[in-house]
This record gives sequence, structure tokens and C-alpha cells, in this order.
Amino acid sequence: MVLAPSKISEKFRDKRIDKKSALEQLLALIENSNLSQIRLKCIKTLSEIWEINEKVPSLSENIFKVFEDLLISDSNEKIRNAAGLFLSSNFNDKAYKPMKWALHNDESPIVLETILNSLINFLLTLKNQNSNSIIPFLLEELKDIVDKDYKIKIKIYLQISSQKNLISDYISILMNYFALTFLKKVIWRLKYEITDCRVTQLDFIFKNLSRFPEAIKNLTSLKTLIFRYNQLTHLPNWIGILNDLEHLNLNVNYIKHLPDTFGHLSSLRELYLWKNELSNLPESFCNLSELLILNLRLNNLTSLPDTFGKLNKLKEINLHDNKLHTVPESISNLKSLEILNLSWNEITTLPDSIGYLTSLKDLDLEKNELCELPDSMSNLTSLSSLNLKDNKLITIPGTFKFLKNLRYLNLSQNELNVLPISLSTLTNLDELYISGNKFTKTPECFEILENNGVRIFH
Repeated sequence: MVLAPSKISEKFRDKRIDKKSALEQLLALIENSNLSQIRLKCIKTLSEIWEINEKVPSLSENIFKVFEDLLISDSNEKIRNAAGLFLSSNFNDKAYKPMKWALHNDESPIVLETILNSLINFLLTLKNQNSNSIIPFLLEELKDIVDKDYKIKIKIYLQISSQKNLISDYISILMNYFALTFLKKVIWRLKYEITDCRVTQLDFIFKNLSRFPEAIKNLTSLKTLIFRYNQLTHLPNWIGILNDLEHLNLNVNYIKHLPDTFGHLSSLRELYLWKNELSNLPESFCNLSELLILNLRLNNLTSLPDTFGKLNKLKEINLHDNKLHTVPESISNLKSLEILNLSWNEITTLPDSIGYLTSLKDLDLEKNELCELPDSMSNLTSLSSLNLKDNKLITIPGTFKFLKNLRYLNLSQNELNVLPISLSTLTNLDELYISGNKFTKTPECFEILENNGVRIFH
């Protein structure tokens, strides 16, 4: 009579059969049963028994061969995956070759992920050994790569590479190769770029992804990563290990928060996160000290971190259509800032420190709740475009006369009933918009401005 896996396990634990007999019976069931659920239970039970006490050397080779065959040829992906997990845990070195074969020939995303993890773990084990004796093996593995995107690049690399850090470099290339092979199989028409045998760019636009592929964490030479128009709701904690990343585009997803590790992206220069569901930013966000361009438009941000000014290399900030009420005082540290879009928020006041943004050329404050402007804005002498449309401004400071480079000024839809005559001294002004205010008579400055060629829209 054929025993069920649970009965075999029970008899083994009650010491009615020894470990060798239990394993042999389970192997027989795995090989001969037509029921997938029974076979899966057998694999699970065999894995548990195999781990108990000492191994059974006489069965090791047979067990390895059975599970190798399951991984390579079984028609059931759950069984192939279970076999892969067992081999990875118990025969990781020996399983390297069949795993590599399966990576190129299997089609199941679940199985492929197990295979990739096994291959990466094997390479990391070699890396930790740090023995020159593994260099010939690694070199042969590199030469064995036939992928057209890699073959020529590897040949060139091997001709010009130095003798330093060979183990680390070879393993890094293999990890990149395996991870990219996996991604190309599970992501249809994946766009990518390879530089110096490492993946430096990945583009997942319109791939309907709901999570970050974990394989990406092995691509630590990435410089550009694009996930526009997907279904992402969160980012993995490991994202912070992508230290070389310079350009990250996550536009049009459903991301609700950023992990604290996000601040570890120390090389990031451009970050695009518009149209997500962010309500706040972690304090670590302000550690992105190389950031030049930041686009967070169309989110739900109610405030910015007090330390926002630490991002002192920023040149462009777009925070259009959020729910901001204030601007942090530390904004004064953004001395390189040239473009600042704060339109469609709920800002009631601007800090005096905004006057320190002496490089600012374009300031958009449309559709906020501003009733007045700080005199310090007169220090924004590089400003060429200022949009204050749809606020609650009652007056404009006479100090606006110092904005000598201003070419575009929009004051439409406010509560203004007078304009300072000093506006007429803005000799570079091209366009002035003032419709939707409460003027009872034509402002005195209009005639002078029009004589200077300014187009006034009212």
C-alpha cells in the first residue's frame, strides 16, 4: 500500500522508519504519482525531513538528479518552482548549471524568479570566498555568454580590463547578465541600455506593473530607471542600494509614500513623481544632495520637510496641484533654484526667506490663497516670469520696481484696486495681465507701460 506524505512523515517522526526509508518512499511518490498536489506535498515533506539531523550521503546524488529533472522538465510550474527552491537551499553549488539552463528555457515568471535568486546567491557565495582560484571559472562563464547584447561587449571588456578587482567585476557582470535575462523574459519588449557590460538604463513605461521587480536590486550600476504609467503603490526598502542612479521617473502611478531608504539615492539628479498619491515626504528625502530637478506635481502633499533647504543644488521644482499651506523657511538655501512652480496649492503666506532665491527666473504662484507678498521678493532680481493669477492680493509692493528683468507678470483674478506707479519702471516687461480685479479707474502706470511696448491684457 502506498502511504500518503503525511503518513510517511508521521512514521518517520515516530521512529517506525528511518530517514533513508522515508526519503526513498517520498521520492517514489514524487516520481510515480499523477496527482500534482500529492507530489507537491511530498516535496515539502522531503525538504523538511532532509533538514533533520545528518544528511544521507547515499541518497544525495539520487535526490539531486530527481529534483534536477523536475526543475528542467516537469510540466507543472509549481512543481518546478518547489524543485528549484529545494535545490537552491540544499545543492546551490551543484545546481548552478541546471539553474542557468532553466533561466534561458523556462517561461514561468514564478520559476524564473526562484532560479534568478539561486544564481545570484551562488555568485554572492563565490564573492564572499574572494579566492583567486575561482577566477578561471568566472572567466569561462563570461566567455560562455552568447547573448548578442553582451558577447561583443564582454570580449572588448576582457581585452582592456585591468587585473584589479577581477572577482568583484566578473561577478558584477554575471549578476547583471542574469538579472537582465530574467527581466527580458518576464517583461515584454523591455527597453534597456548596457554600458561596460552593466545595465545602466531600464524603461518600464506602460508595463502595467504593480510592484518593483526585485531583480533590479542586482543592477547597482543603473543610472536611469523609468516606471511611467504603471500601477505601483509603493517602493521597496532596498531601492536605496541603487547608489549610481541619476534619473528616476515614476510619473503616473499610485505611490502613497516613499521609504526612508529613498534618501540613500546619493547620486540622484532628476526625480519625476508627478501624478501619484504622496501626502508627505520622509525627512531622509532631504539627503538627496545632488538633486537638480524635482517634479512632484499632482500629488496630495500638505507640507514639505523643514529641512527642504538641504536640497541646495536644485534648479527646478514643480509642486503644481498639491495641498501645500506653507513654504518652509529653509527654502532660502536653494541658491541655485531657477524655476519654482507652486501653482494650484493652498498657500496663504510666503516666507521672507524667499527673497534669497536670487537665481530664480520663473515663479508660478497661480491659484493659491495669498493676500499679500513679502517685500523681500524685490530681491528676486533674476526673475523674468511671475504668475500670481487667482489669489487674493489686495496690493502689490512698490518694491516690485526692482524686478528689472521681469518680462511676464500675471496679476489676473485678484482683489487689486490700484497698481503702484513704480511698475512703469519695469523696462523689460513684455506682458502684463490684470483682468478680473477691482480697478475703479485705469492705473496711472498703464500709459507709460503701453508707450514702452508692454502688452496689457485686461
